[in-house]
Amino acid sequence: MSSVSLNTIIILVTLIHVAAFGIMLWIRFRRSEADHTQVETGDIRRCAVCTEPAPYLSYDGLDPNEWRDPATGRSYSADQAHYQPLCASHASAGQLA
Repeated sequence: MSSVSLNTIIILVTLIHVAAFGIMLWIRFRRSEADHTQVETGDIRRCAVCTEPAPYLSYDGLDPNEWRDPATGRSYSADQAHYQPLCASHASAGQLA
């Protein structure tokens, strides 16, 4: 083999490696940006007591215009500002910060 064909092979292999590295970086940063965006949109609320993920909302009992459910007797509010996010353990214990 001549030195020209060896140089050509080395250049082609180097270009393939650089292209693969660029694609891997693009995939990694694209995934990181998507993960970061998801957190900022507020899909995950944090517990008002312990900052764990909070799938539940609990009424704080501070609304001066609260309503009562006639069937259960439980109080509730039409104002969403009186609801705090709680994790499963604090929601079952009935705790609120």
